[in-house]
Amino acid sequence: MRFIIFILGLLFSAIGLYLGYTSIMGIGEGFCVLIGIIFILWSVFYDSFKTNKFLRFVKGMFVAGISIIVIYSCVICVLGSTDTATYNEDYVIVLGAGLNGSEPSPALERRLDKTVEYMNRNQNATVIVSGGQGPNESISEAQAMQLYLMDKGIDDDKILLETESTSTYENFSYTKDAVSDGSVVFITNNFHVLRSSLMAQLNGIDTAHIGASTPLTSLPASCIREFFAQIAAIRYYI
Repeated sequence: MRFIIFILGLLFSAIGLYLGYTSIMGIGEGFCVLIGIIFILWSVFYDSFKTNKFLRFVKGMFVAGISIIVIYSCVICVLGSTDTATYNEDYVIVLGAGLNGSEPSPALERRLDKTVEYMNRNQNATVIVSGGQGPNESISEAQAMQLYLMDKGIDDDKILLETESTSTYENFSYTKDAVSDGSVVFITNNFHVLRSSLMAQLNGIDTAHIGASTPLTSLPASCIREFFAQIAAIRYYI
């Protein structure tokens, strides 16, 4: 057990540091590193975590927190893997995600590849790429998505850009007027579908969804980030 805990610590720390180095050290990446450090400390001071009253309490809280995040992550990924698109929608909203400079991250590439698949089945739809420019990004996420889709054969006149949003709520808030005259489907990664659906509803958009898969290397950090983002989103519900 001690060895397993140590390996888990190394894995979480390595994933968090790798993602932070290749993109940005956000809350998901930071918590990955923190979880890894706690696992490593638990393995190093394994006996103390069994006998010391305070450390036993810390271990219990840590295990409870990890369990909640794991259960939440499983639920949102399962729910997000069920697509509801009819492939007859008028508009496709593609939600932005991080860039590596001006290039889509692997998670964003999955969203864009799903968009290409959708457009190949419904060439009458209009794509709305939604996302502003974040730290360490040389162009807006919407511009990067437009270039990627055009490179994959999607006509420029089928793509609309929304370049100001900095959150999921704003993705829908800034596009709701553009889609008010037709049916809508949004595309994002599976872990992000549940909160995105709620944000769409808050903006009065009745929309279907398509959940793209998430790269395994970024899944832990993405789910941790999503867990805290859902907590932060409570401000929109009250």
